[in-house]
Formats: sequence, structure tokens, C-alpha cells
Amino acid sequence: MLAESEPIALEYFRELELWTCAWYEEAIAANHVRPPYHPDATIIERIRGYFRAGLSPAEAADACFGMVH
Repeated sequence: MLAESEPIALEYFRELELWTCAWYEEAIAANHVRPPYHPDATIIERIRGYFRAGLSPAEAADACFGMVH
């Protein structure tokens, strides 16, 4: 896991960017959000954690917005 002060490698940044775009598309496809959607700081931290944990974008969208049982 990256520390707050660590520089981010360009490859990691690009992977995160692509994953986040896929997460957004999955969230729209699952009707969790409607475009244009602008996540707040809490959601951004949550999806960063899902990325670091290795969830797929679809899994992360469901975990972020799906119903809690």
C-alpha cells in the first residue's frame, strides 16, 4: 500500500485511472449512479481502497453502492 507521501509511479497512476473509468461505467450500467456523477471525498477514498484490495471495477461498484444486507 502506498503511503500518503510516496510518489506515484506513472504506470500505477495510469492503471488506477483506467480502473476508475471502468468502475464509473460499471456503476452507471448497474444503475447505481447517473451521469454526470461526481463522487465526494468519502467515495473517492472508498474506491481507492477497493482498487488497492484488488476488486474488479464491477465488484467495487457493487460494494460501494449496493444494498447492505
